[in-house]
Amino acid sequence: CLALLALAPAAPAQEESEPSHPGYTHYLRGAYQIGRVLQTNDFLSGDNQAGEPIDSFHSARLEFGWQTDGSQDWHHNYNFPSYGIGIYGADYFNDEELGTPTSLYGFYVWPLVRGERWRFNFELAFGFTNNWKPYDPENNPYNSAMGLGRSVHIEGGPNVEYRLAKRWSLIGGITFTHFSNGGTQRPNHGINQVGPVLFAKYNTDMPVTPPARRVLGDYDRSWDLTVTGSAGKRNLDHEFNDPNVREEYKNRSYFIGNLTVGAGRKFSHKSRYVFGLDLGYDESVGDLMKLDAFNAGRNAPETSSSDNLELAVFAGYEMIANRTHLIVHLGYKIFYKDVPGRLPVLYQRLGVKQFFYRDWFAGMNVRFHEIGSADNLEWTIGYAMKL
Repeated sequence: CLALLALAPAAPAQEESEPSHPGYTHYLRGAYQIGRVLQTNDFLSGDNQAGEPIDSFHSARLEFGWQTDGSQDWHHNYNFPSYGIGIYGADYFNDEELGTPTSLYGFYVWPLVRGERWRFNFELAFGFTNNWKPYDPENNPYNSAMGLGRSVHIEGGPNVEYRLAKRWSLIGGITFTHFSNGGTQRPNHGINQVGPVLFAKYNTDMPVTPPARRVLGDYDRSWDLTVTGSAGKRNLDHEFNDPNVREEYKNRSYFIGNLTVGAGRKFSHKSRYVFGLDLGYDESVGDLMKLDAFNAGRNAPETSSSDNLELAVFAGYEMIANRTHLIVHLGYKIFYKDVPGRLPVLYQRLGVKQFFYRDWFAGMNVRFHEIGSADNLEWTIGYAMKL
């Protein structure tokens, strides 16, 4: 959804552009990276067909970006940021088991400090990756990192940009990258990696000196109410003791839905807090109850659709850039049927939402627990209203 922000110049702006502003300029960036793969599961640590750790990678990327010009308030909020779209390819020196992953993503560059010829930036990227060689019980049985040929690509890190000439800049930094399908298909231990990255940047338009950063007026402190519906799926490979039952319940996917109602309020031009209720539906609960009973030698219990329901409270933070919100939530279930294997009581949510028409928004979240273990993806649509 960060890529949607790149389309903002073509959409009606929230504020009228001032005639003195020259308009957005554009640039190209290319980068090469080498780094380390964190040893977060047995497959990466060496329990694979090659019998060697998958502990290093190299990658290349090509990006096209838009540089903001100061014509809107949010440009000044973020010290004249830029954003764009990119394509990424990585090599883990084990194509037979991991494939040749390629990502399409949106990125956002936030200049934290500016000098005459240099900037200290923090960057975020969010997108989707294809061309993984996923787990297969016969042809790729060791790959517990990727259960699907597709995944989410999440990346962030600081860098320093130095202007070499009028149109050319060199950028050096470090990034942390996470790949995961969010529990859509098991196994899904994911891949986490970190490493230095070096960019060459070329401004396709003649660069323009940003205007003086203006002091913004007060922000809207009123409360709003958001109603969000989400849908996703959870994949499980039930371990039934009885082999005759095991095949029937092997590798099943279940619907996961949420209706989230939250009240929120800004506490700065670019930040807001939110809290509310999550009403959830987890289709896997009935089979988890059967699994618990069968493995304990009991008969299958009576189940009802109400067993699948749960209610949670949550609180969170949202970072605002124009009509794009980055969200972080912490939730805790207060009413639910306690069943072994059910999604954990304490959970986190990381995602992005984009307002696409007036007060309507859509987005995607990763729901996880223990600050890193993904449970499922949530595709969202919602509406916001003033209170």
